[in-house]
Amino acid sequence: MVTGTPHQNYMYDAIVLGSGLGGLIAGTFLAKGQLRVLLLKEKKYQSSYHEKGYRFVPFTNLSEKIVKRSLLKRVSKDLGFHLLGDLEGAKEGETKLRKAKERPPFQVILPKARIDLFAERSMLERELKREFPKEIAQIEDFYNEMDEIHRLLNRERAGEVPQTFFPFQTRSWVKKLWPFKTLPKDTIDQRLAPFSREFKEFIRLQLLSWSNLCSDHLPISLVNYLLIHEGEDDRFIGMDLWRLEEKIFEKFLQYNGRIAEVEGIEKIHRGLRRGFTLTGRGDGQVFRSKFLIINSPLQRLSAFLGRRARFLSKWTNRIQTRYMVLPLFLGIRENVVPVGMKNLLVSILDLNKPYEGGNLLFLRLSEKGDEREAPEGRRAVTVESLVGSDQYDLDLLGEHRKGVMRHLSHLFPFLEEHIEFSSWDWAREQISCWSYPHFLYETASGFEWREGIVPHRISKNLYLTGRESLPYLGTEGEVLSGLIVGKKILEKYS
Repeated sequence: MVTGTPHQNYMYDAIVLGSGLGGLIAGTFLAKGQLRVLLLKEKKYQSSYHEKGYRFVPFTNLSEKIVKRSLLKRVSKDLGFHLLGDLEGAKEGETKLRKAKERPPFQVILPKARIDLFAERSMLERELKREFPKEIAQIEDFYNEMDEIHRLLNRERAGEVPQTFFPFQTRSWVKKLWPFKTLPKDTIDQRLAPFSREFKEFIRLQLLSWSNLCSDHLPISLVNYLLIHEGEDDRFIGMDLWRLEEKIFEKFLQYNGRIAEVEGIEKIHRGLRRGFTLTGRGDGQVFRSKFLIINSPLQRLSAFLGRRARFLSKWTNRIQTRYMVLPLFLGIRENVVPVGMKNLLVSILDLNKPYEGGNLLFLRLSEKGDEREAPEGRRAVTVESLVGSDQYDLDLLGEHRKGVMRHLSHLFPFLEEHIEFSSWDWAREQISCWSYPHFLYETASGFEWREGIVPHRISKNLYLTGRESLPYLGTEGEVLSGLIVGKKILEKYS
């Protein structure tokens, strides 16, 4: 059903196909520019789960649970509202920002170490000295090198006009050919070669927590951008992604954006002059638009394009799904949470085993005492594990589920006695949806990280705001993709 249902011959300026932050931002930006925009969503797909007083929101990586202050400022400015207004003006908000300097974004748990990732270097060094005493001199040299790369990145930022989409490349072709100062070309695996396996995994897990791309060969300058957070705008605010999406969605409706839900897409037809025609599966609804914005995984949507999907193969071959991220929802008693455990963490049980089978977990615990997410004296725990990207039948993943519980019992002693609610139901129902967004990617070819892997403009009037363009930037990549696509399309109307 379409909000404010138009006639079938109604022509939108842009249709956003699928669910996700990037497409929502692009659609809201275009609606703000007075374009006719439709969000076309999958009826079956639900982005959250509610049961017995608990609220759970699945995620792909930890960047969806903490947001950079600079990102909120960027979204607020371009979409025309003040996400930071209340936060900066209230005394409570000022206290939160001040304490953010001392509060780690998340925790990394290794077989022999537990590190809180403080933004303040002196506090982080204290953690590293405690957990890696035998190689602390090497580690200090590593961070000194990272500081130098950070200065080079800041110099590039200062030299780019406009700077709206930094770190996405905005330089002219002349500066690309003759840059003033090039960034280091080596990769993180080369820099980490002398270190212990434990420290190498410490760095890898941080990168995986910020990114949707699995790679041991990321450029060292990208690693620096992901790991080094300095300055007030790099501080983190504990705003869950779903809260940010809710605020943007409200603005989209205020700008007269429309929404429709369909079971699926029977086909997408691209005319020579009249743009795109999308036919809904089952009810046969027809939607037409000049521009089409893809906001779901390319691998799943390419089937809707029929023969015309061939032009996507260049990009679907370049970046492919490596893992599907699978959620388990737990409701537990507060007193089982170990002292010192943070609300966000990534944990690996055995360095000699692959990430699948419950060996690697991302955890998000609801805030203590927050009854919007869990009953009094309880905590809602979202547990994310990795499985093969084509394993859609949970009934065939019995060993995987046992592995997840073994890992959780290691993190929470006596956990089984304190579980009040446990469910794989959301995952069982949702992972087959074409809108399901929770994947980690891999690429077999090299890429220039400041230019992206898959272009935002795939072909004439067809754009991508999904995670394949800037997968290594996590949530920031989605925000940038949404703003870039929104501005590119709006420019065609100016």
